Amino acid sequence: MKYLYLCLLLGLLPAAAMGATIEENVMYNGWKCVVLKNATTEAYLAPEIGGRLIQYKVDGQEWLWVNRDLNGKVFPVAENSNMEIWKNYGGDKLWPAPQGWDRPDQWPGPGDEVIEAPFTYKVLQKEGAEVRLLLIGSDKGGYAGVQFTRELVLKDGDNKLTSIITMKNVSDRTVSWGIWEVAQMDWSDQGAQRGKEDWNEEAYLAIPMNPKSRWPEKYREMFGQASSWNWQPDYVRNLMIVKYMNQVGKLNLDVNAGWAAMVDPQKGATLVQRFPGQDPKKIYPDGGNYEVWVAGKGEFLHKHKLRVAADDPKGRLIEMEIQGPKVTLKPGESTSLTTSMEVVKGGLENVK
Repeated sequence: MKYLYLCLLLGLLPAAAMGATIEENVMYNGWKCVVLKNATTEAYLAPEIGGRLIQYKVDGQEWLWVNRDLNGKVFPVAENSNMEIWKNYGGDKLWPAPQGWDRPDQWPGPGDEVIEAPFTYKVLQKEGAEVRLLLIGSDKGGYAGVQFTRELVLKDGDNKLTSIITMKNVSDRTVSWGIWEVAQMDWSDQGAQRGKEDWNEEAYLAIPMNPKSRWPEKYREMFGQASSWNWQPDYVRNLMIVKYMNQVGKLNLDVNAGWAAMVDPQKGATLVQRFPGQDPKKIYPDGGNYEVWVAGKGEFLHKHKLRVAADDPKGRLIEMEIQGPKVTLKPGESTSLTTSMEVVKGGLENVK
């Protein structure tokens, strides 16, 4: 007992013995963050830029794409009021679904008050076997009339970061939306330019396809070239494989297995998202509960106009997007969705 007291007094115990902790006012790329951390994991939350999980780091390796050109910058909502002037900070953020510009029941963002206004936060459990942080979004509602809150949980000895996401109707009308979590994964080359391109040619997404999918091909291409090389369905293993091929496009899947993974041989590890599987009894904003967006060059339709995305060497990213079912909420009502991300050593064979 005397030895333990002496070690605590002198700060000689290793970090793992101290459990998980929350640190406030930590700077990351110029933004003031709150960090959930343990011996292996750091989750950086940035309340001032819409409450984003701006970085998720495991064993010193960063997984989320961050817009380095915007480091430390915080734009007011007025400068983020529509997609044409929207500032993409990166990271992992929350939106209402579905997105669109044709009907009033489609969210015309980004941007919008609901994701661009600063968040506040409460530390629910600061240290110990697990830590908990509650992020609280703007209650002004924005176009959708909703407010997001997000409780994050990190346990000691585990890199799994759990998010309990709540969407509340803060308007005076009945609304119908789904919860949408958008994680932008970094596809820049981390291997000292080992490949012929300036992106990570070895990494790929693996997403289980639904044997009872609503679509004959077990997925739906939302936009992009019909013959996009990004999409490589493997019907033998029943997996959708997505590689970064610098072709803009978007994909929708009805995933019943409840997980999706980014396998990165350059890191020697795999990031796994977990979420509720597709419920055939529920309606989803875009038909499926999982979407993939590849940032790249090429033509696509937006607001009924043909657009051309230019090559952007600074924007090598793929979005891993989780969508909850569409829920009708009366004023004051709310709905929740629980998701998580974790990192396992090695490849897909270690995903359970």
